[in-house]
Amino acid sequence: MRTVIRGGRLIDGTGSAPRPDQAILIEGDRIVAVGPAAELRWPDDARIIDVGGRTLLPGFIDCHAHLTAHDYDLETRLTTPASYTAIKTTENLRATLEAGVTTVREAGGVDAGIKLAIDRGIVPGPRLLVSLVILAQTGAIWDLDLASGAKLDLSAMMGQVVRYCDGVEPLRRASRELLAAGADVLNIHTTSSIHMAPGRLPTAMLTPEEIAAVVYEAHTAGKRVMAHVDGGPGVANALQAGVDSVEHPYYLSDEDIGLLLQRDAFLVPTLTCNYGILRIAERDPQAHIHETAKQAARDLIAIHTEGYVRALRAGVKIAMGSDSFGQFQGDNLFELELMVAAGCPPMQAIQSGTGVAARCLGLEDRLGTLEAGKLADILCVEGDPLADIRLLQDKSRLMLILKDGQVFKNLLQ
Repeated sequence: MRTVIRGGRLIDGTGSAPRPDQAILIEGDRIVAVGPAAELRWPDDARIIDVGGRTLLPGFIDCHAHLTAHDYDLETRLTTPASYTAIKTTENLRATLEAGVTTVREAGGVDAGIKLAIDRGIVPGPRLLVSLVILAQTGAIWDLDLASGAKLDLSAMMGQVVRYCDGVEPLRRASRELLAAGADVLNIHTTSSIHMAPGRLPTAMLTPEEIAAVVYEAHTAGKRVMAHVDGGPGVANALQAGVDSVEHPYYLSDEDIGLLLQRDAFLVPTLTCNYGILRIAERDPQAHIHETAKQAARDLIAIHTEGYVRALRAGVKIAMGSDSFGQFQGDNLFELELMVAAGCPPMQAIQSGTGVAARCLGLEDRLGTLEAGKLADILCVEGDPLADIRLLQDKSRLMLILKDGQVFKNLLQ
């Protein structure tokens, strides 16, 4: 069965100027042809979807999300069974796809089973690239020595998000185990968390040799490495060791920007993340977000944005990531609004979540642009996102959503 989407104003994800009155011919899960509706030919029995001059875009790609993160409160997380979390995650999967995000690189918490359930059509959701868990050193994020003197050990937690390793060989072994278990990407934490110690600059975590071991194992297997970095020397350590992308560096130095350019690495800024903490607190006063976390988020917004602007002006490759978590799931494209507000041209912001994001994930041969041979992940939007990027967050304006050539949502009927 062939499908034709015709009559759309095309923003194809390459950065090219929009083209009016275009048609897209789809066969199975692939785009067969794209061109002017008056010139493109298709079989008489093809299914026709006329979008009436609305805007067509590629499905968006979120390079950094946490789909199993439902609660910000640590006690709630610790007392919730893993199976309950997995079932509840289906709500986040649907909300993300409904937001027009058809692909997600999951940054820790989703196992291969959830990915398989989506691939087999058991639950609707975006295409997933899973990291399974974050690799971090002892004493890193969530490895907590509490002020009371108690030690909180999360290593036995089912559905754990972090695995703690120390030394080159333990990290090499853990990398191999994750790859064998189905990880599509390896995810490492190379700095301390600013949210865990507000007011202190991030310190480096994992040695350059440890990071290099993870990078070697991933690249040997044809996979990529993403690095959680809040700032400080751990950013340079990660880039010099060969990671493919750095995620939400709140403190981004000019030297870091130079290394991003030199190493041809991607920046995934996740400008949304600190806003997310504050928005969750506003939406749910009972979310148990500690005041120190809220203050850290307020303090970091301006610092984070300023570093992003310097990287943008320097020509760093920037891919969209929302760092969605808690009650912020489904708000992924708020990231584009923040990019534009900081000075990014709307077309470039859209590219960051389409063509550039696909290159960040190594999927540019399959995703990110509306071109022949690519998977048919397609959005139809009421209005012009180049004039107002915020309308992409209005789900009532997302008139049509296709993933792999299959219609997930159609308000045009």
